[in-house]
Amino acid sequence: MKHKIKGDIINWNSSIWDFNNQMKSIKEDEDIDLSVNSYGGDAFLGIDICNTLKDHKGLVTVTITGMAASAASVICMGADQIRAHANTMLMVHNAQTFVAGDAKKLRKAADDVEKVSQAVLKSYTNRVDVDTMKKLLDDETYLTAEEALKYGLIDEIIDAEPEEVESEIFENKAKAFNNKITATVAPKQPISASASGIDKNTLKQMFAEFKNEIKNELKPKEIVPDPVAPKQNLSSLFLHL
Repeated sequence: MKHKIKGDIINWNSSIWDFNNQMKSIKEDEDIDLSVNSYGGDAFLGIDICNTLKDHKGLVTVTITGMAASAASVICMGADQIRAHANTMLMVHNAQTFVAGDAKKLRKAADDVEKVSQAVLKSYTNRVDVDTMKKLLDDETYLTAEEALKYGLIDEIIDAEPEEVESEIFENKAKAFNNKITATVAPKQPISASASGIDKNTLKQMFAEFKNEIKNELKPKEIVPDPVAPKQNLSSLFLHL
């Protein structure tokens, strides 16, 4: 089974709905190849998908194709093998919430969110020791692929270009990430004669002279006249090409 989870980690995300639907009919020992590119969302939905992957009997491979942040990084922890493109990132932090009310409600909300953070912490401790992981969560840490590999949060780095991340909940952060990869990843352009600074006429002349030189080389040495100096330096032209 191959699937991709992208966008915000929320119940009405179509990629998550499709994932849950496919999991209803998948064979218990079937391999899963899941790509993730998300800035996160609902912590408990991330934990649920993480545990669904962890409980699956087949081999589960997750590939980070852009960003795996917050609840999306929790999802990755359910895999047997986690891969990341060389120029992608993983972000971890403690649980967060929005709350309004009197002092009593605010205190309760703080206690509750600390408990959620404990649940989030346990999602990573099969790979990273508790003290190290707690510090990463407390610091809201953005990790490059190399750093994530160093900590053991991923198993392999693959060489490929990252994808832009989609998000409505974290629109500003997603935009900052996308701007970063746009600035650092140069677009691939086909090599052409014009790009190399050689026009068509020069190319024609170069190959005509090259053809003549080959013909001259094939003639018997005793009848080869003194060569006429070419108008252009062929070795220079080839170096520029």
